[in-house]
Amino acid sequence: MKKTFEESVAEARAEVFAVSPQEANRRKTFEPLTLFIDPRPAADIGTTTGIIPGALNLPLDELNNRTDEDLPQELASRSRPIITACQGGPMGALAACALKRRGYHNVFYMDGGTQGWLDAGFTTSG
Repeated sequence: MKKTFEESVAEARAEVFAVSPQEANRRKTFEPLTLFIDPRPAADIGTTTGIIPGALNLPLDELNNRTDEDLPQELASRSRPIITACQGGPMGALAACALKRRGYHNVFYMDGGTQGWLDAGFTTSG
């Protein structure tokens, strides 16, 4: 039987650690190699919370369907610190889990997503 979205998110959250928006901002500030990935379709970003400045937009469907060779250059290193963030968190957890399953071992998702980022007083663009 196919898993529901909620079951898939719960499984992803059990496999990947979350960071708070405050911790994500600390890493953005003091660990400049940290890559932020927003897994939402590009059209959704501008109509909702925007994107964290400097984040890579890599929709979850593309992440799941691309070969390793077709991934953006920013993902060349499997050890690069990565934080995923969607609008509210669930898709970010799924993206972080997908990356972990592809062999990335320093990956997290941001609890609360970009809405949590905004609520913490940080800015977005787009």
